[in-house]
Amino acid sequence: MTQAKGILPKDDDGTRVLFHDGRLSGYFVGVKLRPDLDATGVQAWLKTISPFVNDLVARLPLNDDERRGHDEDGEKVATVAIGLAPSFFLTGDSLRFEIEPPAAFDGRPAGEANLLPWDTGAQALSAAGRLDADVLFYVTTVFEARVARFVEQLDSTRPDLTSITIARGFQRLEGREPFGYADGVRNIPTGYRTEHVFVHQDGDEADEPEWADDGTYMAFMRIVQNRDAFAALADDASRDAVIGRRRDGSRADLEGVDAHDEPAEPVPNLPASAHVRKAGPRGTHDDVQIFRRGLPFFEAVEGNLRVGLNFVSFQSNLDKFDTVLNDWMLSSNFPVEGAGPDGLLDPARGLTTIESVGVYFVPSYDARFVGATMFDPKPAHGPREGRLVVRKRVVDPNDPGRRFERAGFRFRVFDAAGTQVGGEFVTNSAGRAAFDGKLAIGQTYTLEELTPPISVQTVRVEFIMERPNQQLRVVNTVTQPNTPYGG
Repeated sequence: MTQAKGILPKDDDGTRVLFHDGRLSGYFVGVKLRPDLDATGVQAWLKTISPFVNDLVARLPLNDDERRGHDEDGEKVATVAIGLAPSFFLTGDSLRFEIEPPAAFDGRPAGEANLLPWDTGAQALSAAGRLDADVLFYVTTVFEARVARFVEQLDSTRPDLTSITIARGFQRLEGREPFGYADGVRNIPTGYRTEHVFVHQDGDEADEPEWADDGTYMAFMRIVQNRDAFAALADDASRDAVIGRRRDGSRADLEGVDAHDEPAEPVPNLPASAHVRKAGPRGTHDDVQIFRRGLPFFEAVEGNLRVGLNFVSFQSNLDKFDTVLNDWMLSSNFPVEGAGPDGLLDPARGLTTIESVGVYFVPSYDARFVGATMFDPKPAHGPREGRLVVRKRVVDPNDPGRRFERAGFRFRVFDAAGTQVGGEFVTNSAGRAAFDGKLAIGQTYTLEELTPPISVQTVRVEFIMERPNQQLRVVNTVTQPNTPYGG
């Protein structure tokens, strides 16, 4: 399969990188589909809109003089990432179509609804609305007329489509976000993006259905920024302390070091609540990274100017996004006890408000039509073996909002005869551990947790291998109150 399109702003065909063009605008076009649309109907709808998508991203023909520096096929003027929401796949806890949903949206292995990244009661997310769209088209373009035509074409698919919403964004002027700071200065380096962005079903994302390989999860948050509150902070040093950087992007605790040359280690010399320290840990937590591709926005509401960020990130699994947002940014006890939440997102400071949120799965590219691999028939005789992923959570019944280190939990598997199968496997910082090998479908196994890295009640669970891509959710209860993150 081919990796999902519209994700990486890479220059792989001799043309300029569109996302870096200062003329670029962004559009978040959300659509709701008719609730009673069946699998045949939704497949027909996806086939109908696929030519519209092709028209949207078609290269602009060039004359001989304009062709210099561009690909023979013309100038790239638009990209689109097409995300499918949990509501595309599910109605409540039931499948909407006979399509196996992405692992993060699938509650069936545990017999209960899956926890999405904002279902944790964090105060900064408690008032956020849910972006009500079954499908979200994230369009970036330097050709607005193309977007207008695309939206009109989508609208022509009523009654299968029941509503359309549009939010807009724009490329940063000189790379600065609405508070005036250089933004996006430390994203995933180009050579590591594929590793962290796309689903690898033969690796850490072995719990994903086969059709999801080479797709990605798209997370969206519309964040309103209060410029008056930020400007009211005491001085530039106070504002730099909230961000953890100076306005030019250099880290506030480093003198004369460009952001792209700063060390990869964690940043203990910054305030514990500084955005850079909360959102971008490195060192032992370097296994959790998300690729950010958001765009600022501005709008007039009741005569007043509102500004903010359409935050967008892409990641191979939503556990990464959950770790960054909830384990780190919104936790009051990371990176040290009593740190408080990220200074930018702390409701008590009032610098930002998370207005709406949504998560989506972007399928791999298929030339037949959007999401075609979801509908491919399965072999008459399914595989005899499958792969296992453990997803770890740690809870404190006395403090449900507290988050804990999830890296370093080791497991092993035994068959029904009590013989160990394969070797030990260990969770990463997002609490995921993939069994290195395959297990026979239909057979009973036992998962045993070895000595954990923190004081918790260990788990030993019997399970039946039911699917070729199976996940087990393992929840530990801490036995020592106020266990520090990583302690």
